[in-house]
Amino acid sequence: MNLLFAGLIGIIVFCGYLLVDTYMTEKKRRHALAARLSPDGSNRPAEEESLFALDREPSGRANAMAGLLRAMGVNIEEALRQLEPRFARAGIAHADAPIYYLFFQRIVAIGLVMLALVFLLSGGEGMHRVFSLFVGGLLLVGGLFGPYLWLENKIEHRKQALTRAFPDTLDLLLICVESGLALDAALNRVCAELGRAYPEMTEELNRARLELALINDRTRALLNLGERTGMVQFRSLVAALIQSEKFGTSLTDTMRVLSEDFRLARLTDAETKAARLPVLLTIPLIFLLMPAFLLIVLGPAIVRFVNDGAAVTGG
Repeated sequence: MNLLFAGLIGIIVFCGYLLVDTYMTEKKRRHALAARLSPDGSNRPAEEESLFALDREPSGRANAMAGLLRAMGVNIEEALRQLEPRFARAGIAHADAPIYYLFFQRIVAIGLVMLALVFLLSGGEGMHRVFSLFVGGLLLVGGLFGPYLWLENKIEHRKQALTRAFPDTLDLLLICVESGLALDAALNRVCAELGRAYPEMTEELNRARLELALINDRTRALLNLGERTGMVQFRSLVAALIQSEKFGTSLTDTMRVLSEDFRLARLTDAETKAARLPVLLTIPLIFLLMPAFLLIVLGPAIVRFVNDGAAVTGG
């Protein structure tokens, strides 16, 4: 049993080392890239994040892990190609992250499952047996579904954050465009204003702004924004911007129509959630309030019946 705990602690320490070392390496590379592109240090933190997202070279440790996965028969290129959209929607731009994900999913998970089986099949009685089943169940779930659940939770959390930020972002972008700013300048202004309130949105718009400046194909740069988020709102915005760029239509009119549509959609969504409240409150009312209500209504009658029955029987 001590050997099992030592193995479990070793896996935890190894994962913690990867997290800390990756964070420090990422910080150094981000600052180095920002200093190389802007020696005067004028980049804001959000801009440094977006600049670093464009640097897609994996570290030496990640390459070693990829080599080990290839030796095990994993088609690393195909797996990374399939994982790239999901990591982009989760807001994880680090080039090492998909390789770490595969390494945990294909190698570390095997060790966790083996430890889980040892705990589940170990003997013991009483609390020792309960503890073994509990730890074994946690390790089994973590090994089989841990990476997938973690990534899906990141994607859902970022999607909710972008959904909350989109209406305000669109309104502010409309104001900037109406004031006479071009698209690139409007995006820069929006990022400066929303940096603290909506960091996820600022990161996406900063990256889109940098791609518009660095990529010759502006249409491709705008399409990348819709593909990274995978959300209907961003795809509609990208389609409107591309139409305005290609056909020379009024960007102000296009943004105003989009703003009105999404403002109406936000109101409709709020009304839908409000209409669901009576249905959602039914279960708490039945299981929490109804027993207390019945006790208040029927309590006196029950007490009187018990007292009258005791008086008749002479109790």
